[in-house]
Amino acid sequence: MALNLAQTVLGYLKVRPDEKLTARQIAEWIFATFPEECQAKKQSSQYVSTDAQLVQQLVAEISSQRPRLQKRHPELKTTEGRPRKYYFSEKSDIAEVAAAE
Repeated sequence: MALNLAQTVLGYLKVRPDEKLTARQIAEWIFATFPEECQAKKQSSQYVSTDAQLVQQLVAEISSQRPRLQKRHPELKTTEGRPRKYYFSEKSDIAEVAAAE
């Protein structure tokens, strides 16, 4: 079974509303939760040979999919600073700002 990274990230954040996580934290959770899919991804890649490289690859893929994911799912939000933190919120952007103040 292939791992659908976008759905996995969105599902993980959906069950943890308002919890802010970095792409690395999400990638490490994916690596721990889906070991077979991750090993299959590592085997099929010619550039990834270690677990650390695989986690870094997952971080890069999560980060690169962010703009597309946010267009499709406006409830997926990120913080501005580095490292970006991803979170799921049903609140509008205006409500988010009001809650922060």
